[in-house]
Amino acid sequence: MLLVGDPGTGKSQFLKFAAKLSNRSVITTGLGSTSAGLTVTAVKDGGEWMLEAGALVLADGGLCCIDEFDSMREHDRTTIHEAMEQQTISVAKAGLVTTLSTRTTVFGATNPKGQYDSNESLSVNTTLSGPLLSRFDIVLVLLDKKNPKLDGIISSHILAQSTKAEENKASDAAVKSTQPLGIKEWTLPCLRRYIHYVKQRFKPVLTKEAESVISGYYQLQRRDGTHNAARTTVRMLESLIRLAQAHARLMFRNEVTRLDAIAAILCIESSMTTSAIIDGDGNALNSNFQENPDQEYIKEEQKIRDKLGDYLY
Repeated sequence: MLLVGDPGTGKSQFLKFAAKLSNRSVITTGLGSTSAGLTVTAVKDGGEWMLEAGALVLADGGLCCIDEFDSMREHDRTTIHEAMEQQTISVAKAGLVTTLSTRTTVFGATNPKGQYDSNESLSVNTTLSGPLLSRFDIVLVLLDKKNPKLDGIISSHILAQSTKAEENKASDAAVKSTQPLGIKEWTLPCLRRYIHYVKQRFKPVLTKEAESVISGYYQLQRRDGTHNAARTTVRMLESLIRLAQAHARLMFRNEVTRLDAIAAILCIESSMTTSAIIDGDGNALNSNFQENPDQEYIKEEQKIRDKLGDYLY
């Protein structure tokens, strides 16, 4: 996953919170990261050469967060191509030839080159190469647009963080007293345990309905994917399958239903790296939770099914 956003849109906060949700995580910055620091480095200890693991190897089975992704040198960025595609790193240093596992999720954040231009492709706005962008399942664009209503909400929230602890406790008690009986907020440790549990337990398989929706959407994007041809490759099909399986795990299921496939398509649509079939402003920063998510899902599903049309089977 890659976040492309204007300064001050909270990209680093997203990375830090994602690291808290993972049982194993490594956070690094692109400015101080070299190819050896991300993969492995060869060091001499007591007359013998040995390998020391870098960020991607240490994050095996977890999450690797890379902030300031655009600050990395081009040579250093190419070293993570194999790690993102094959989930391994091949090493040949100081007479040591081996292959190390890097089964990690790469979560990057970068700033656009100057002012973000919605009419240009993502590779032009970020100066990242097409092969690297195609390896990301989701690329979210966070634009800092002037909105008086949202500015008021954000400023009041930030100012509320500076109030006294007693006032915060009183407001928390007031919120809890207004919640319906039987509804409890999930704490961060509880959410972390849940995510770890479903990742280990469930290995979802695709149903026929999910296959039809994913296949139809992929064929439609292949036909219309002229704006960003580097993104509409077979990797996008693999991304759809991974996202649908992840949503099925999150919903505590061992099979991928049509709902999971639609949710994966909505994630890809939000990334704005493909030819959008759903109307939207392409800015993921100001998205919020719907009051009636089931009804909203039915409406979005009908939109997608109407657009896919003949591609469904």
